Amino acid sequence: MQAQKTHAVEGVHELDFNSAEFQRGFKDIYARMHASGCPFAHSASGDHYAVASHKHLTEALTKPNLWRSKYGPGLQYQPEDMPGVLVSVDPPEHTFEAKVAGRAFSKAYFDSFIPKMQAWLDNAIDGFQAAGRVDMHKSISEAFPLFVIFEMFGIPLEGRTEVFRGEIKKGVGLMLTPGDFRVRQAGDTRAVSNPMFQNHLDACKRKLASGEFAPGENLITRFLTAEVDGQRLSDEKIMGFCAFLLAAGSATTTILLSNLIYRLLSEPEEFAKVKADPSLIPLAIEEALRIDAPVQGLFRTNDEETDLGPLHLEPDTKVMMLWAGANLDPTVFDNPLKYSLDRDPEVVRRHVAFGYGIHICRGASLARLEATLFLETLMRRLPNLRIGGEVKQELSMPVLQGIAELPLAWDVV
Repeated sequence: MQAQKTHAVEGVHELDFNSAEFQRGFKDIYARMHASGCPFAHSASGDHYAVASHKHLTEALTKPNLWRSKYGPGLQYQPEDMPGVLVSVDPPEHTFEAKVAGRAFSKAYFDSFIPKMQAWLDNAIDGFQAAGRVDMHKSISEAFPLFVIFEMFGIPLEGRTEVFRGEIKKGVGLMLTPGDFRVRQAGDTRAVSNPMFQNHLDACKRKLASGEFAPGENLITRFLTAEVDGQRLSDEKIMGFCAFLLAAGSATTTILLSNLIYRLLSEPEEFAKVKADPSLIPLAIEEALRIDAPVQGLFRTNDEETDLGPLHLEPDTKVMMLWAGANLDPTVFDNPLKYSLDRDPEVVRRHVAFGYGIHICRGASLARLEATLFLETLMRRLPNLRIGGEVKQELSMPVLQGIAELPLAWDVV
């Protein structure tokens, strides 16, 4: 996989997705790509192509036998003999895992955590409400999704939010880094999470066997006991699910929460509509997902020689499916750079912030639930909520688009 697979193509934009120029101005760049009539890009530094066309992206992702995940969702080629889960595997392996995840991630299961989630949010706000200001990103957006996923694992977070935050940033930050995958893995120690998950898995197996735990005790026991067509997840796969969910189940929701409230505070007329009519909260979340998609995109590789728009691709070429770019496609979303709650909800829901096709995010409903509780609670508890200082962009994880610091203020009554 070391030989150069891509090259500049006439009319196709040349982009460096790791550059400061792209990270600070990607929306304007996407707008120019769409305006040119050729929403495709080539990256010489990363040796890959990218597609921001909603039509071409969604059409490609309805062909999972052509557009494969076997080499992983990042820029580097994941070895085929290296086990992955969900977004890193193809059918029939993916079909089985998706069924297991579907059973584990039921709406009823997510809803059962609402009282704990609400209590956590209220307790967190109790801790800083009297101060009249806080970095909302660090205090809630980062900590809340981690609390939720660890509650589901059945593992106490025990004040280690900073540790896991750093571990997630280290792993996700490498997704757009060129180089050798095995070298990257050797430097990615996961010193905290791997032993912790292994110890917890072993303990859950013992407690299931002794009858101390029921199958529905936590997410791990649900994975251990979920059976589809007579097949169960291996221990290795369960460990893979844990590592995947630690990042995918928290980092993207973290970005959604901060992007959502920052967007609404930056659009006071739209925020006023939500406060006057809370039934608009679901639409406010979907429109924030559309215009501020947490993930720029993930990679697929074509299993055979093919064409994609103006691109002619040899087999196993890395192509970045730009969720964030497709969400700004003016052929689908009128005036796409405008945040508007007057849009047709059916049109807004055509966004691909959670991906598309068989690999669509299995935790999307949980992210939406967390965002709903977050927004409802902030509106109820923090009067005259407003931006209280310089908002800083997150630049350490180029594949994601989000906020690093979000100082907010409110009236203390």
